[in-house]
Amino acid sequence: MTITLSDAYQVIRLEATRSFLDRGTLNARLRLYGGTRPNTPEETPTSVMLAEVQLTKPCGNVTELTLTLTPLSNALITQSGIVTWARLVNGEETTVLDLDCSETDAGGDIQLPQTQLYAGGYAYLSAAKLS
Repeated sequence: MTITLSDAYQVIRLEATRSFLDRGTLNARLRLYGGTRPNTPEETPTSVMLAEVQLTKPCGNVTELTLTLTPLSNALITQSGIVTWARLVNGEETTVLDLDCSETDAGGDIQLPQTQLYAGGYAYLSAAKLS
């Protein structure tokens, strides 16, 4: 049997996600990593963080059935590498969720025009949507 959620409930789930991301004094952040994604969001990453994109506060808007995250600014790339996964953390440094990354149209939760990042450059988040 498959669980089907009502649209009204899905909107409430997305608003709760946004609220949890906005908890704490810091802004929520999207951290980009190379290497192997941990099995659970509770595990500490074993790979180096390549860049960290700070989100606005509130971190985005819920419209229709989508939470659209909004970046505060471009992120300095601190390490060169290929982005394979990302972690969203809230303003209390609590992990919210982990996501797979890929190049555009390759099926990742986060899709980037280019997954190869070079230290000293900037990563720009043009759109990030959770549904």
